[in-house]
Amino acid sequence: MYVKRRKKLLEMLEQYSVTVLMAGKAPYSIGDAKYPFQVDRSFYYYTGLDKENLVLVLVKLDENTTKEILFIEPYDELLAKWVGGRIRPKQAKEISGIEDIRYLDTLLHSIGTYLNSYGRVADFILCGDLSKQELNQPDATVDLFNEIRKYQPQVTFTNIYDKICLMRMIKDEHEIELIQKAIDITQEGIETMMRYSHANVWENELEAYFDFVLKCQQCDHAFTTICATGKNATILHYSDNNDYAKTDDLVLCDLGAAYQYYNADITRTFPVNGKFTNRQKQIYDIVLRANKLVETLARPGITTRELNEEVVKFYEVELAAIGLLEEGKTVRDYYYHNVSHMLGLEVHDVFLVDEPLKPGCVITNEPGLYLEDEDIGIRIEDDLLITEDGCINLSGNIIKEIEDIENFMNKN
Repeated sequence: MYVKRRKKLLEMLEQYSVTVLMAGKAPYSIGDAKYPFQVDRSFYYYTGLDKENLVLVLVKLDENTTKEILFIEPYDELLAKWVGGRIRPKQAKEISGIEDIRYLDTLLHSIGTYLNSYGRVADFILCGDLSKQELNQPDATVDLFNEIRKYQPQVTFTNIYDKICLMRMIKDEHEIELIQKAIDITQEGIETMMRYSHANVWENELEAYFDFVLKCQQCDHAFTTICATGKNATILHYSDNNDYAKTDDLVLCDLGAAYQYYNADITRTFPVNGKFTNRQKQIYDIVLRANKLVETLARPGITTRELNEEVVKFYEVELAAIGLLEEGKTVRDYYYHNVSHMLGLEVHDVFLVDEPLKPGCVITNEPGLYLEDEDIGIRIEDDLLITEDGCINLSGNIIKEIEDIENFMNKN
């Protein structure tokens, strides 16, 4: 799988180019403590390796002459006793399929060899997986480029972010299976939260039920859980989760499991006491119909921007009908985010602005309405797989109909 991905990337690259992808390194927090390591997702996508301080170098001289080199840290016996050993060459080969394994202290020399040996030095390009264009931004790939430029001033820098996006936006069957697994685990967590919900429950108590499910399934959080009750649910990225729910509050939980680095991103909103009020039903029904509208429209050729525009049009009619657009109010007073983003190795996965959706894209579908004066915040989010003629709701088994939610919560 990783061999095929690298081959496809090499086919997209320019001749006489050197492409560098780095795994990254965890920054220090304080003293000898580090922040948790998060592998660069593009490096992982092309290698399957999730250890820090690794470097992949792809050399393309012409269509028939390419080379793949993986640079790793030497194994340190003493370090292994403290924090575990670095990856060994044999293990790196087995996982990545890369035969040429070298140590990091030869990285500059190895790249310099290719820059000096082929007579067309001016055509060499050092590429990095960077979303930013500025070379004065702090980044390990940029640092490497600047180091090489000291000795090879004619070398140019090309950002291959767009090429990597075009590949990563289209999920293969294996990726879809992992996303589905993450969604299924998330479903179990949401149902557990609903099962133990009650008036005066603390937000972080409900969050803990979700955490327990993830731990039991040996997976991580896709992102920091939002578990918001009452007025807190009108704050888009609320994450304090330290309040308690009043009797008639709604609970908005925006959360997801990450399974083998592939993410779910789901939002469900339910009444803490298992019973919606009439006003809550009225607003919830509008959001639910917006959610279903997006599902009918999501297909190849449309953009996420266009999907969002359709939601705004829908809300303009529905909110006006219940008197919410009076006295100069607009849809954006109640709905202040977009309806969709890409999903995959990252929760907000890589994408190209206004690139039409294609079969294999996985996107979120998350309309919401937020009425701060009424302590009502509602968002309903599903994960959609774009197919040849429409989409499949990968999270379709997670209940969201009012009747289904009430029946489930009162049965349990």
